[in-house]
Amino acid sequence: MSKSKDLVASQNGVSVYVDGHGKVYFTKDHPESVVVLAKQEDEFLLIKQQRKPVNDLVIQLPGGGVLQGEDLEAAARRELLEETGYECGRLHYLGRMYPASWRCNEVAHVYYTEEILVRGEARPEDYEHIDVIRIPVQECLHRIQKNEIQDSELVFAVLQCLLRGIIHLH
Repeated sequence: MSKSKDLVASQNGVSVYVDGHGKVYFTKDHPESVVVLAKQEDEFLLIKQQRKPVNDLVIQLPGGGVLQGEDLEAAARRELLEETGYECGRLHYLGRMYPASWRCNEVAHVYYTEEILVRGEARPEDYEHIDVIRIPVQECLHRIQKNEIQDSELVFAVLQCLLRGIIHLH
């Protein structure tokens, strides 16, 4: 098996490669990201936004990249506030995952909170067009089961919560 790879392009800390078999993948200089599954009463606080690579509106967790030297939990709090306008209390670490290991070296750190404290003003990046949505927990489970929600980080977070007894099937 050939391990050769060719650099195709590099910009803004992202390098695109093609391997000896023609497979394209990319690496990030700072590959860590954070996402937060926030639950208030019986609803999940989620976001919906257009994602160009899949040409679809995607329901997903608020989150984003970790700044160089930034604490993971601080990054999770920052991203939740930026994308939803909500601040939270205690965060529980659910684990890390590779959202697209066949395509990228990104590592997503997944958090959970049910301590929603304050609603302020969301401050998304200029390029982000985010709708904050609330979905009842059982509806979210049903939509995952019916494959209406496909986001890997959201599905991972919900599965971890089910396995840990944080949420339950009804």
